[in-house]
Amino acid sequence: MTRGLLNDRNREAWQAAKEKDEALLVGYLVAGDPAREASLSMVRESVEAGIDVVELGVPGRRPEMDGPIIQRAHKRALDGGMSDEEELLAYWRAIRQQVAVPFWAMGYKSDVVGSGLYKKLIREQLVDALVLPDCTLEEQVAIQQYTADFGVDIVRFINSAMDEETMKRVCDGATIIYAQSYAGTTGDPLANVSDLSQLCSRIRHYLPEGMIVSGFGLRTPKLVGEAVRSGFDGAVVGSALVARCENQENDYLYRMVAEMKMQTVRSNREEESL
Repeated sequence: MTRGLLNDRNREAWQAAKEKDEALLVGYLVAGDPAREASLSMVRESVEAGIDVVELGVPGRRPEMDGPIIQRAHKRALDGGMSDEEELLAYWRAIRQQVAVPFWAMGYKSDVVGSGLYKKLIREQLVDALVLPDCTLEEQVAIQQYTADFGVDIVRFINSAMDEETMKRVCDGATIIYAQSYAGTTGDPLANVSDLSQLCSRIRHYLPEGMIVSGFGLRTPKLVGEAVRSGFDGAVVGSALVARCENQENDYLYRMVAEMKMQTVRSNREEESL
């Protein structure tokens, strides 16, 4: 059995992938983008196409750690009504009823923590993990002390530029690590994804039982396959999917998800790209 996770859905999804000799495909979409009903449909159909875990972005006014593709998605969602907390919670309740896979809420500190939104999401059992990229490690640890009672994991971040001492501190008490394949904002089309095996090995040394997923720059099925064969438990894809939402290329979105999911099979040696 997989161990180290606080959340049952996360644990069960990971265990099911292990039994099939697969990694998890974590797909990032922004709640309410490009519009409420279209977003609900896209999330449902993307899960049908192969997404194992939905990382659902909480729309924010200053998504500074994201690139322009995801920034525009935040604006579309806010313009469409997701700026109202009750509308956002209603959206989250609806998608939780419609989709059974784990949901990770990704949001910025001012939008999720400072507002108290994360407590509402947790108390209603609407999320299975929190992804808080602009929280410090100390803040993430403090929030995890609260969420642990509700069985909600906190995703912590590591990048290849970290020294060993810092990496060890981040892994101490962690349940899920998000390994960033490069430094900078999301969706950089010129980013070079390399040395994933070395990064995975370094993290695994300090987190032998937790989940380690890789993200940033995994814009094609081939790159997803490289991350999986580097030893990661999951691959996170965001900007490549959000770009399809922006252009309302639904069939393209679902085909891309299906092709990426095929590359999470560890025995798969085919490296197809779009």
